[in-house]
Amino acid sequence: MNFPNWLVWIDKNLKWLFIPKLPLALIIIQIAGFFLVRYLPTYAEQLYLEPKAVLEGQVWRIFTFIANPLMNNFLLVFVLWFLYSIMVWLEKAWGSTLLTVYFLFAWFSTVLVSISTALVSGLLEIGIPTNFDNMKYIGCSFFFALVTLNPNKEIHLFFILPVAFKWIAIFMAAVLLIVPLLLRSYQHLLYLSLLFANYLLFFGKGYWLYFKRKRF
Repeated sequence: MNFPNWLVWIDKNLKWLFIPKLPLALIIIQIAGFFLVRYLPTYAEQLYLEPKAVLEGQVWRIFTFIANPLMNNFLLVFVLWFLYSIMVWLEKAWGSTLLTVYFLFAWFSTVLVSISTALVSGLLEIGIPTNFDNMKYIGCSFFFALVTLNPNKEIHLFFILPVAFKWIAIFMAAVLLIVPLLLRSYQHLLYLSLLFANYLLFFGKGYWLYFKRKRF
C-alpha cells in the first residue's frame, strides 16, 4: 500500500501512539451508549455532536458522540460484530498505530467539519446540515478502508448469499453521493465528503499514483 511519507514516519517512529484494544473499546462504548439511549433517554441527547451546543460550552459532546449507537434495535449486535471484525482485520493489516491514527483522523475531521460548517452556515445563512449520526460515517470509513485493501472479500447475506464487499461499498458510495446531487444539496455533499478526510489521507496517494500510471 502506498502510504504518504508522513504516515510511514509515524508508523516507524511513533509506535507508542496507539489506543490499546481500540476495536474492543469502541464496541464497549457503543454498547454503553445503546443502554443509555434506551433506558435513560433524557440523558441520551447529551451524546450528540450538536455544533451549536458545543460552541455554547458543552464541550463533552466532541467526545460523547462516539457513544451514539449505530442502531437502536437488536440489529446493533450484528452491526457491532461487523464493525469489530473490520477493525480487527485492519489492525492486522496496518498495525495498532495506524489503526489508531485512522480513527483519530476520523474523529478529528468529524468534529472540525461539523463545527466549522455550523459557523459558515450561520454566517452565510445557507443552512448546511451538521447534525447527522456522525458515528455511522466513521463506521463507513472503516468499511471503505477494508474494501479498498480487499475488494473481493465476501459476506454471506442472511448467512446464505455470498456478496463481495466491493458491491456493497459501491452501493453505499452511490447513495452518499447521488442522493445529495439529486436533491441539489451541494453543501450536504461537500459536508459528507469532508467527513471522509481520514480515508482520503490514507488512500489518496495510492489513487493519485494509479491514475497517473493510467494517464501516462
